[in-house]
Amino acid sequence: MKPSTWHDPRILVAHTAMGAELLTHLDPTVTAVQATSLLDVPRNELAEVEVLIGHHFPAHSLALLPGLRWLHLTGTGTDHLSAAGLAPGTLVTNSARVPVESVAEYALSALLMLLKEFPTLSARPQRRVWHASTAAMLCGSTVLVVGAGRIGQAVIRKVTALGARCVAVTRTGERSVPGADRTVGAGRLAEVAAVADHIVCCLPATTGTRHLVNGDVLAALPAGAALVNVGRAGTVDDEALREALEAGALRGALLDVHDIEPLPADDPRWRTPGLVVSPHCAFAFPGEPAAVGQVFQDNLTDLRAGREARDAVVVGGHPG
Repeated sequence: MKPSTWHDPRILVAHTAMGAELLTHLDPTVTAVQATSLLDVPRNELAEVEVLIGHHFPAHSLALLPGLRWLHLTGTGTDHLSAAGLAPGTLVTNSARVPVESVAEYALSALLMLLKEFPTLSARPQRRVWHASTAAMLCGSTVLVVGAGRIGQAVIRKVTALGARCVAVTRTGERSVPGADRTVGAGRLAEVAAVADHIVCCLPATTGTRHLVNGDVLAALPAGAALVNVGRAGTVDDEALREALEAGALRGALLDVHDIEPLPADDPRWRTPGLVVSPHCAFAFPGEPAAVGQVFQDNLTDLRAGREARDAVVVGGHPG
Protein backbone atom coordinates (compact mmCIF):
# COMPACT_ATOMS: atom_id res chain seq x y z
CA MET A 1 0.00 0.00 0.00
CA LYS A 2 1.42 3.38 -1.03
CA PRO A 3 1.84 6.02 1.69
CA SER A 4 -0.84 8.72 1.49
CA THR A 5 -0.04 12.34 0.61
CA TRP A 6 -3.67 13.46 0.84
CA HIS A 7 -4.05 14.26 4.54
CA ASP A 8 -4.56 18.03 4.23
CA PRO A 9 -4.55 19.18 0.59
CA ARG A 10 -5.53 22.73 -0.38
CA ILE A 11 -9.05 22.45 -1.78
CA LEU A 12 -11.03 24.94 -3.88
CA VAL A 13 -14.75 24.52 -4.53
CA ALA A 14 -15.66 26.47 -7.69
CA HIS A 15 -19.32 26.06 -8.60
CA THR A 16 -21.81 28.78 -9.50
CA ALA A 17 -24.96 27.20 -8.08
CA MET A 18 -23.89 24.50 -5.65
CA GLY A 19 -20.57 25.74 -4.27
CA ALA A 20 -21.61 27.35 -1.00
CA GLU A 21 -23.91 24.51 0.04
CA LEU A 22 -21.47 21.85 -1.11
CA LEU A 23 -18.83 23.36 1.15
CA THR A 24 -21.05 22.69 4.18
CA HIS A 25 -21.18 18.98 3.33
CA LEU A 26 -17.43 18.42 3.26
CA ASP A 27 -15.78 16.75 6.20
CA PRO A 28 -14.59 19.34 8.74
CA THR A 29 -11.13 17.76 8.67
CA VAL A 30 -10.49 19.21 5.20
CA THR A 31 -9.44 22.78 4.51
CA ALA A 32 -11.51 24.17 1.65
CA VAL A 33 -12.51 27.55 0.27
CA GLN A 34 -15.32 28.40 -2.12
CA ALA A 35 -15.60 30.67 -5.16
CA THR A 36 -18.19 31.16 -7.86
CA SER A 37 -15.57 30.59 -10.57
CA LEU A 38 -11.81 30.28 -10.99
CA LEU A 39 -11.70 33.81 -12.36
CA ASP A 40 -12.81 35.15 -8.97
CA VAL A 41 -9.71 33.80 -7.21
CA PRO A 42 -6.41 35.72 -7.12
CA ARG A 43 -3.63 34.13 -9.19
CA ASN A 44 -1.35 33.61 -6.20
CA GLU A 45 -4.07 31.65 -4.39
CA LEU A 46 -4.83 29.54 -7.47
CA ALA A 47 -1.19 28.54 -7.61
CA GLU A 48 -1.57 26.84 -4.21
CA VAL A 49 -4.68 24.79 -5.09
CA GLU A 50 -4.08 21.03 -5.10
CA VAL A 51 -7.69 19.82 -5.33
CA LEU A 52 -10.48 21.43 -7.35
CA ILE A 53 -14.16 20.59 -7.02
CA GLY A 54 -16.36 21.95 -9.81
CA HIS A 55 -18.37 21.23 -12.92
CA HIS A 56 -17.54 23.09 -16.11
CA PHE A 57 -14.40 25.09 -16.84
CA PRO A 58 -13.79 27.60 -19.67
CA ALA A 59 -11.01 27.08 -22.20
CA HIS A 60 -7.49 27.22 -20.69
CA SER A 61 -8.81 27.98 -17.18
CA LEU A 62 -7.33 24.86 -15.56
CA ALA A 63 -3.90 26.02 -16.68
CA LEU A 64 -4.24 28.67 -13.95
CA LEU A 65 -3.72 25.91 -11.36
CA PRO A 66 -0.14 24.69 -11.80
CA GLY A 67 -0.28 22.66 -8.58
CA LEU A 68 -3.53 20.83 -9.36
CA ARG A 69 -3.28 17.14 -8.51
CA TRP A 70 -6.94 16.10 -8.35
CA LEU A 71 -10.07 17.38 -10.09
CA HIS A 72 -13.40 16.19 -8.73
CA LEU A 73 -16.35 16.88 -11.01
CA THR A 74 -19.74 17.55 -9.44
CA GLY A 75 -21.27 16.22 -12.66
CA THR A 76 -20.42 13.48 -15.13
CA GLY A 77 -19.07 14.81 -18.43
CA THR A 78 -15.33 15.11 -19.10
CA ASP A 79 -15.44 16.12 -22.76
CA HIS A 80 -14.57 19.77 -22.03
CA LEU A 81 -11.51 19.12 -19.88
CA SER A 82 -8.92 18.93 -22.65
CA ALA A 83 -9.85 22.40 -23.94
CA ALA A 84 -9.91 23.65 -20.34
CA GLY A 85 -6.21 22.84 -20.09
CA LEU A 86 -6.21 19.78 -17.85
CA ALA A 87 -2.62 18.69 -17.33
CA PRO A 88 -1.73 15.08 -18.20
CA GLY A 89 -1.54 12.86 -15.16
CA THR A 90 -4.09 14.81 -13.12
CA LEU A 91 -6.41 12.53 -11.18
CA VAL A 92 -10.04 13.05 -12.29
CA THR A 93 -13.04 11.70 -10.41
CA ASN A 94 -16.69 12.43 -11.08
CA SER A 95 -20.09 12.20 -9.41
CA ALA A 96 -21.70 9.94 -12.01
CA ARG A 97 -23.40 7.80 -9.37
CA VAL A 98 -25.23 10.76 -7.80
CA PRO A 99 -27.90 11.69 -10.39
CA VAL A 100 -28.71 8.19 -11.67
CA GLU A 101 -32.18 7.78 -10.19
CA SER A 102 -33.10 11.43 -10.68
CA VAL A 103 -32.21 11.40 -14.40
CA ALA A 104 -33.91 8.04 -14.92
CA GLU A 105 -37.10 9.34 -13.29
CA TYR A 106 -36.94 12.43 -15.47
CA ALA A 107 -36.53 10.33 -18.61
CA LEU A 108 -39.48 8.15 -17.65
CA SER A 109 -41.61 11.20 -16.83
CA ALA A 110 -40.71 12.79 -20.15
CA LEU A 111 -41.61 9.66 -22.06
CA LEU A 112 -44.98 9.38 -20.33
CA MET A 113 -45.63 13.10 -20.83
CA LEU A 114 -45.13 12.75 -24.57
CA LEU A 115 -47.18 9.56 -24.85
CA LYS A 116 -50.07 11.02 -22.88
CA GLU A 117 -50.04 14.34 -24.80
CA PHE A 118 -49.43 16.54 -21.76
CA PRO A 119 -47.67 19.27 -23.78
CA THR A 120 -50.84 19.89 -25.78
CA LEU A 121 -52.98 19.84 -22.63
CA SER A 122 -50.85 22.59 -21.10
CA ALA A 123 -51.34 24.89 -24.09
CA ARG A 124 -53.59 27.92 -23.53
CA PRO A 125 -56.34 28.23 -24.42
CA GLN A 126 -57.31 24.55 -24.38
CA ARG A 127 -59.46 23.88 -27.42
CA ARG A 128 -59.17 20.12 -27.86
CA VAL A 129 -62.36 18.24 -28.67
CA TRP A 130 -63.79 16.59 -25.53
CA HIS A 131 -62.84 12.88 -25.29
CA ALA A 132 -60.52 13.20 -28.30
CA SER A 133 -57.10 11.65 -27.76
CA THR A 134 -54.26 10.03 -29.64
CA ALA A 135 -52.45 9.02 -26.43
CA ALA A 136 -50.29 5.91 -26.56
CA MET A 137 -49.48 3.18 -24.05
CA LEU A 138 -46.03 2.65 -22.64
CA CYS A 139 -47.06 -0.78 -21.39
CA GLY A 140 -46.55 -3.29 -24.18
CA SER A 141 -44.33 -1.00 -26.23
CA THR A 142 -40.67 -1.45 -27.13
CA VAL A 143 -38.29 1.23 -25.90
CA LEU A 144 -34.84 1.61 -27.37
CA VAL A 145 -32.42 2.69 -24.62
CA VAL A 146 -29.30 4.03 -26.29
CA GLY A 147 -26.42 4.02 -23.83
CA ALA A 148 -26.74 1.47 -21.07
CA GLY A 149 -24.47 2.75 -18.33
CA ARG A 150 -25.75 3.54 -14.84
CA ILE A 151 -28.51 5.86 -16.06
CA GLY A 152 -29.51 3.71 -19.03
CA GLN A 153 -29.85 0.66 -16.81
CA ALA A 154 -31.93 2.65 -14.31
CA VAL A 155 -34.21 3.74 -17.19
CA ILE A 156 -34.56 0.10 -18.24
CA ARG A 157 -35.58 -0.90 -14.70
CA LYS A 158 -38.24 1.80 -14.51
CA VAL A 159 -39.62 1.33 -18.02
CA THR A 160 -39.86 -2.46 -17.76
CA ALA A 161 -41.57 -2.11 -14.37
CA LEU A 162 -44.41 -0.41 -16.26
CA GLY A 163 -44.71 -3.26 -18.73
CA ALA A 164 -42.55 -2.12 -21.63
CA ARG A 165 -39.90 -4.16 -23.40
CA CYS A 166 -36.40 -2.71 -23.79
CA VAL A 167 -33.67 -3.04 -26.35
CA ALA A 168 -30.34 -1.81 -24.99
CA VAL A 169 -27.78 -0.30 -27.35
CA THR A 170 -24.15 -0.36 -26.21
CA ARG A 171 -20.90 0.33 -28.04
CA THR A 172 -20.28 -3.29 -29.01
CA GLY A 173 -23.40 -5.17 -27.91
CA GLU A 174 -21.21 -8.00 -26.67
CA ARG A 175 -22.47 -8.02 -23.07
CA SER A 176 -26.14 -8.47 -22.28
CA VAL A 177 -27.56 -5.57 -20.28
CA PRO A 178 -29.57 -6.66 -17.20
CA GLY A 179 -33.29 -6.16 -17.67
CA ALA A 180 -33.17 -5.64 -21.43
CA ASP A 181 -34.87 -8.08 -23.78
CA ARG A 182 -32.03 -7.65 -26.26
CA THR A 183 -28.65 -5.95 -26.36
CA VAL A 184 -27.21 -4.80 -29.66
CA GLY A 185 -24.18 -2.84 -30.81
CA ALA A 186 -24.34 0.79 -31.91
CA GLY A 187 -23.74 -0.26 -35.51
CA ARG A 188 -27.23 -1.81 -35.56
CA LEU A 189 -29.02 1.24 -34.17
CA ALA A 190 -30.97 2.12 -37.34
CA GLU A 191 -31.91 -1.54 -37.76
CA VAL A 192 -33.43 -1.91 -34.30
CA ALA A 193 -35.02 1.56 -34.45
CA ALA A 194 -37.27 0.15 -37.16
CA VAL A 195 -38.79 -2.34 -34.71
CA ALA A 196 -38.92 -0.02 -31.68
CA ASP A 197 -41.74 2.27 -30.58
CA HIS A 198 -39.77 4.94 -28.69
CA ILE A 199 -36.19 5.91 -27.94
CA VAL A 200 -34.43 7.20 -24.81
CA CYS A 201 -30.86 8.47 -25.25
CA CYS A 202 -28.44 8.27 -22.32
CA LEU A 203 -25.13 8.51 -24.15
CA PRO A 204 -21.88 10.13 -23.05
CA ALA A 205 -19.99 12.39 -25.44
CA THR A 206 -17.17 10.58 -27.24
CA THR A 207 -15.85 10.60 -30.78
CA GLY A 208 -17.92 7.48 -31.40
CA THR A 209 -21.23 8.87 -30.13
CA ARG A 210 -21.31 12.18 -32.01
CA HIS A 211 -24.67 12.27 -33.87
CA LEU A 212 -25.11 8.55 -33.30
CA VAL A 213 -28.84 9.21 -33.35
CA ASN A 214 -28.89 10.69 -36.84
CA GLY A 215 -31.34 11.17 -39.67
CA ASP A 216 -31.24 7.50 -40.68
CA VAL A 217 -32.12 6.38 -37.16
CA LEU A 218 -34.92 8.93 -36.86
CA ALA A 219 -36.31 7.93 -40.25
CA ALA A 220 -36.40 4.29 -39.14
CA LEU A 221 -38.57 5.07 -36.11
CA PRO A 222 -42.37 4.73 -36.50
CA ALA A 223 -44.53 7.83 -36.92
CA GLY A 224 -45.86 7.58 -33.35
CA ALA A 225 -42.42 7.45 -31.75
CA ALA A 226 -41.31 9.70 -28.92
CA LEU A 227 -37.67 10.62 -28.33
CA VAL A 228 -36.08 11.69 -25.03
CA ASN A 229 -32.46 12.78 -24.67
CA VAL A 230 -30.98 12.97 -21.17
CA GLY A 231 -27.46 12.14 -22.36
CA ARG A 232 -25.02 14.57 -23.96
CA ALA A 233 -26.32 17.06 -26.52
CA GLY A 234 -24.09 16.13 -29.45
CA THR A 235 -25.20 12.50 -29.45
CA VAL A 236 -28.47 13.42 -31.19
CA ASP A 237 -28.44 15.27 -34.50
CA ASP A 238 -30.73 18.12 -33.44
CA GLU A 239 -31.11 19.45 -36.99
CA ALA A 240 -32.29 16.06 -38.25
CA LEU A 241 -34.62 15.79 -35.25
CA ARG A 242 -36.08 19.23 -35.96
CA GLU A 243 -36.72 18.28 -39.58
CA ALA A 244 -38.42 15.03 -38.53
CA LEU A 245 -40.68 16.84 -36.07
CA GLU A 246 -41.58 19.57 -38.55
CA ALA A 247 -42.48 16.88 -41.08
CA GLY A 248 -44.74 15.17 -38.51
CA ALA A 249 -42.63 12.01 -38.65
CA LEU A 250 -42.53 11.64 -34.85
CA ARG A 251 -45.00 12.03 -32.00
CA GLY A 252 -42.68 14.39 -30.14
CA ALA A 253 -39.36 14.80 -28.39
CA LEU A 254 -37.86 16.21 -25.21
CA LEU A 255 -34.28 17.45 -25.07
CA ASP A 256 -32.81 18.14 -21.65
CA VAL A 257 -29.35 18.85 -23.08
CA HIS A 258 -28.31 21.39 -25.71
CA ASP A 259 -25.15 22.34 -27.58
CA ILE A 260 -25.46 25.92 -26.30
CA GLU A 261 -26.76 26.53 -22.79
CA PRO A 262 -28.84 28.43 -21.95
CA LEU A 263 -30.48 27.97 -25.34
CA PRO A 264 -30.62 31.37 -27.11
CA ALA A 265 -34.05 33.00 -27.36
CA ASP A 266 -33.92 32.99 -31.17
CA ASP A 267 -32.96 29.31 -31.46
CA PRO A 268 -35.38 27.48 -33.81
CA ARG A 269 -35.80 24.65 -31.29
CA TRP A 270 -38.08 26.89 -29.22
CA ARG A 271 -40.48 26.99 -32.18
CA THR A 272 -40.21 23.38 -33.36
CA PRO A 273 -43.61 21.64 -33.22
CA GLY A 274 -43.69 18.69 -30.84
CA LEU A 275 -40.35 19.56 -29.22
CA VAL A 276 -40.18 20.18 -25.48
CA VAL A 277 -37.09 22.15 -24.45
CA SER A 278 -36.01 21.22 -20.94
CA PRO A 279 -33.40 23.48 -19.24
CA HIS A 280 -30.83 20.76 -18.42
CA CYS A 281 -32.30 19.90 -15.07
CA ALA A 282 -32.90 16.14 -15.15
CA PHE A 283 -30.09 15.66 -12.65
CA ALA A 284 -31.49 18.00 -9.98
CA PHE A 285 -32.91 16.85 -6.65
CA PRO A 286 -32.85 18.39 -3.15
CA GLY A 287 -30.15 16.12 -1.76
CA GLU A 288 -27.70 16.61 -4.62
CA PRO A 289 -25.08 18.78 -2.81
CA ALA A 290 -24.94 16.39 0.14
CA ALA A 291 -24.62 13.40 -2.20
CA VAL A 292 -21.84 15.05 -4.22
CA GLY A 293 -20.05 15.92 -0.98
CA GLN A 294 -20.26 12.29 0.11
CA VAL A 295 -18.81 11.08 -3.20
CA PHE A 296 -15.88 13.46 -2.78
CA GLN A 297 -15.33 12.27 0.80
CA ASP A 298 -15.46 8.62 -0.33
CA ASN A 299 -12.67 9.26 -2.82
CA LEU A 300 -10.63 11.28 -0.33
CA THR A 301 -10.91 8.39 2.12
CA ASP A 302 -9.61 6.04 -0.57
CA LEU A 303 -6.66 8.28 -1.36
CA ARG A 304 -5.77 8.82 2.29
CA ALA A 305 -5.70 5.05 2.73
CA GLY A 306 -3.41 4.63 -0.27
CA ARG A 307 -6.14 3.07 -2.42
CA GLU A 308 -7.25 3.96 -5.93
CA ALA A 309 -10.07 6.52 -5.95
CA ARG A 310 -13.30 4.60 -6.51
CA ASP A 311 -14.80 7.18 -8.90
CA ALA A 312 -11.71 7.79 -11.02
CA VAL A 313 -12.45 8.26 -14.72
CA VAL A 314 -10.34 8.10 -17.84
CA VAL A 315 -10.64 11.41 -19.68
CA GLY A 316 -11.29 10.76 -23.36
CA GLY A 317 -12.18 7.12 -22.76
CA HIS A 318 -14.97 5.21 -24.45
CA PRO A 319 -18.19 3.87 -22.93
CA GLY A 320 -18.60 0.17 -22.35
